[in-house]
Amino acid sequence: MFEDNSISLSSSRDVAQIHTATCLLMTQFINGHHNPKLSHLIVQQLGHLLSHPELEHSASSRDMYLQLLEHWQAVTNLLLERKVTSQQPHIDRV
Repeated sequence: MFEDNSISLSSSRDVAQIHTATCLLMTQFINGHHNPKLSHLIVQQLGHLLSHPELEHSASSRDMYLQLLEHWQAVTNLLLERKVTSQQPHIDRV
């Protein structure tokens, strides 16, 4: 019985650590670090949260993380598009 509790506590701590790390990354992004690498890390963290076994039975948490995942995927795609556009050479028309 003690082992089951320690696994549960460890699992809860794991989710809390992933959630905290994700919030930290989002804060860094919001505070001006607008680059696709950072937003991609946020997407990865949200993916870890969504695939975590502890959240299988928490529909509200899964819905929240899924909405955040979709948002950050869109942010990442937008930043990548901007990066590609800014790297293309500008050709002056005569």
